[in-house]
Amino acid sequence: MTRLLFDALTPKQARIAAVLFLEGRRRGVDLLITCRDYMHLADMLRMYDVPHVCFGRHGATPREKLVFGLERQMKLVEVAADVDGMLSFPSPEAARVVFGLGKPVVTLNDTPHAEHVNRLVLPLSEALIAPSAIPKEVWSVYCPRRVVQFDGVFEYMWVSRFTPNEEVVRRLGLRRGEYVVFRPEEARAAYYRWNFARLRQRLVEEFRRRGYTVVNVPRYPDQVMEGVINLTEAVDHLQLAYFSAGVVTGGATMATEAALLGVPALSYFPDDYYVDKYLQRVGAPLFRCRDEESCLAMVDEVLKTGRSTAPKLEDPVPLIFETALDVVTR
Repeated sequence: MTRLLFDALTPKQARIAAVLFLEGRRRGVDLLITCRDYMHLADMLRMYDVPHVCFGRHGATPREKLVFGLERQMKLVEVAADVDGMLSFPSPEAARVVFGLGKPVVTLNDTPHAEHVNRLVLPLSEALIAPSAIPKEVWSVYCPRRVVQFDGVFEYMWVSRFTPNEEVVRRLGLRRGEYVVFRPEEARAAYYRWNFARLRQRLVEEFRRRGYTVVNVPRYPDQVMEGVINLTEAVDHLQLAYFSAGVVTGGATMATEAALLGVPALSYFPDDYYVDKYLQRVGAPLFRCRDEESCLAMVDEVLKTGRSTAPKLEDPVPLIFETALDVVTR
């Protein structure tokens, strides 16, 4: 059986790792999943009941990112000794270790704007697997050897395998259609340079004024807010989104998940996402805003949209394994 390392650094990556672990067993592929100490990450892996090893921390400053990353590399050397290669979202630590051990790296990616990790990982990758919504030439600055594309988004991997269970939200005291899910921005990412603390508060106040309960899913302890339900332990975000009136986020993943479920979603990430434009073209109810005025004006449109038919996209799982096995067994 082929054994591949997947280093999950965010809850989204934990979802991908879990789906690939479960699907890989049917294809003769065993995934060794590693992770770091990051809010909801290990909880997500436990939710899927997949084995994993967590160690190391997430740095808030450039110095911390460097020092904590070097510490994780030493641990990864120990756990990655018997893998055949790497199949993961960009992890500078894991890519450096696997490459240093003389084994191939296959990278999944949908964030060309994440310049720091892409510059460190993609030049070491034998193959990059990415949505076709992102033009191949966008990746060229990172010098990937090979770009393999699929007609969809990574989030479809788990959304297409999702089964609604209203009991999950009932246990939180929530009622279908009477609450909004809020996910703050990824403020500590190396690429993030904006401050949306005031916008977050204004949006929360606007939804509360309209009678909605706000369920906040913070990334970090300093994003816990007053007057809302703060989820500091992991709950299945898909269940939350599916039974909500809408999802608002400063990032992309939870908005994408909601839109793929047919639930209206609003993202206030100020840069352009190729994937967002693609989802809008295929009819997913995804909205974008860039500043306080446009975001507050968009609230009405989000709430009036209501539930839509979920779009059908390509499931990238078969292509991911086909590409990874082709690279590793060459």
